[in-house]
Amino acid sequence: DNFNSVESLAISPDGKILICGNYDGTIKLWSLETLKVLHTWRDGSSSVLGLALSRDGKTLASSNEDSIIHIWQIK
Repeated sequence: DNFNSVESLAISPDGKILICGNYDGTIKLWSLETLKVLHTWRDGSSSVLGLALSRDGKTLASSNEDSIIHIWQIK
C-alpha cells in the first residue's frame, strides 16, 4: 500500500534513507535498514513530481503538480 502511489524518489547520500513523493501530496522518509517510515510531510494536495536532496542530505526540495517548490530540513 505504501508504494502504490509513488511519483518520485530520492536516496540519501549515505544510502540509508529512501524518500518517496506520492500521488496524494505526501512525502515519506523511509529507513532502508528497518523499512519503517521515519517522517511524513504534506506537500499540498497534488502529486509530488520531483525530489532533490542536498549533497549533505540535510535539505530536501520537492516540487508538486501545482508548480510549487518546497524546501524541507531533514534531521
